[in-house]
Amino acid sequence: MSRAHLPLAVLGLLVALTSSACGGSDKPASKTPETEPIGTSATPDMPPPPESVAPAASAAPTTDAPAPGVPDPNAAPATLALPSATAKIAMKGKKTANVELKSDGTVTNGGKTVAKVNGSKLESADGKTVLAVEKDAVTTADGNAYATFAGDDLTMTKTGDKLALGDDGKLTLTSSGKASDLGKVDGASAAKRAAVLAAAFVLAPPAAEKPTATAKPTGDKAGATAKPASGDKPKK
Repeated sequence: MSRAHLPLAVLGLLVALTSSACGGSDKPASKTPETEPIGTSATPDMPPPPESVAPAASAAPTTDAPAPGVPDPNAAPATLALPSATAKIAMKGKKTANVELKSDGTVTNGGKTVAKVNGSKLESADGKTVLAVEKDAVTTADGNAYATFAGDDLTMTKTGDKLALGDDGKLTLTSSGKASDLGKVDGASAAKRAAVLAAAFVLAPPAAEKPTATAKPTGDKAGATAKPASGDKPKK
């Protein structure tokens, strides 16, 4: 080969090599098959859990408790609180008195036993019921109204007078709208009602029932001499 044809041969060889490197085949390049995306949800589609059914409530046990507003006949009667030590009631005014209420309920006046607080009752020295307390009402032994409590204040039924015992132990009597210092109570503590009731009993003891008046006999008085008829003269 002559030197003039050498460059052309080299050029042809380079073209052939270049075509081979570039994939001179007429077949199109194969493509990677496409795949459908897979869901990435962590929670699979599951049916909802069945609703839980609450168990039927068991019937409430029956009790013997009374209906609201109806007094319980089995309830223990209310009692008047008594002082832990002797309470002293020094009363002044028109009716002075030195009253003591002992821890066992005994009430003395001037050192003499006059009554006793027993449960919800105030009894005489011989043990007979004189006054009875039911809630706020105070009645006599024969059932007549004696007084009414409002807290620890006691209002007398007949006169309307009110006895009040303050936290400082001051005993006040309010009569006809006018308050007056009735005295001092020492040591009553939680036994205010019993102390006020004892003071009221000494100040205004419930009056005994008066016996029914006996009907006077009608007609002529015994021993009376009958008057002669008019016109008749007594024989001599």
